[in-house]
Amino acid sequence: MYTETETFRRSSDFVVTESGLMADFVTADEARALGLDDGHELLGIVDWCENFLGKPSGLVGRSGNVCPFVPEALMRGSLKFATVALNKRGLEAVTEIEEMIDACREHFLSGERVAGKMDIFGSMVLIFPGVTSEEAPLAIDPSQRKLKPSFVREGLMLGEFHPFSSTPGLRNRCFRPLRSPVPLLAIRHMVESDVDFLMAPNDPAATRVKSLRAYLKFLGPSLSVASQIKAREALRLAEAQALEE
Repeated sequence: MYTETETFRRSSDFVVTESGLMADFVTADEARALGLDDGHELLGIVDWCENFLGKPSGLVGRSGNVCPFVPEALMRGSLKFATVALNKRGLEAVTEIEEMIDACREHFLSGERVAGKMDIFGSMVLIFPGVTSEEAPLAIDPSQRKLKPSFVREGLMLGEFHPFSSTPGLRNRCFRPLRSPVPLLAIRHMVESDVDFLMAPNDPAATRVKSLRAYLKFLGPSLSVASQIKAREALRLAEAQALEE
């Protein structure tokens, strides 16, 4: 937890779980104003978002930044960060990670309901410095796979990042865009380009059916004709496969 200093003021954005875990969210500018050591995980992830996700890379396989969404989200202060101190380690930490992510999903949605509007750039990055790089594939990845459907149902996406991520880029299978300096999970709104993630064949057919239906429900009217065709064809194939399973 961070306490407010005399050098800046910010509005509190806390999430507290039933078991007492807490996430205290700050913007990139607020994180820099906290006076943390240069090696602090929070500052490291802010720097990674700005200088990796928010910059172009020849490895992506397309023009533009690694994540086109990040620069404007940072500029608007809509991308917020929190470090989460877990009480448990290794596989025992999975329950705590899932508890926190569930709580953050509800906090994210309730905040927009209260505001009466959606911030398409609104997003949360939850950093888990207590999870080692070696533990991350067994703690971060399973939590993301388990909870992703509950996010997609609400028009949200949940992304997993850690140093040992093996997930390849969509256009360059040798690129590893989800490798971050510290294990983390990220929450954001679903966008048009997410159809490629929601139709991924590594998900069970029944999961793809639900995900693609949610995609068309939340984004349908705003989608380009090409994305609508792609999503509806992927849904048709997933429905057929689900009947065979």
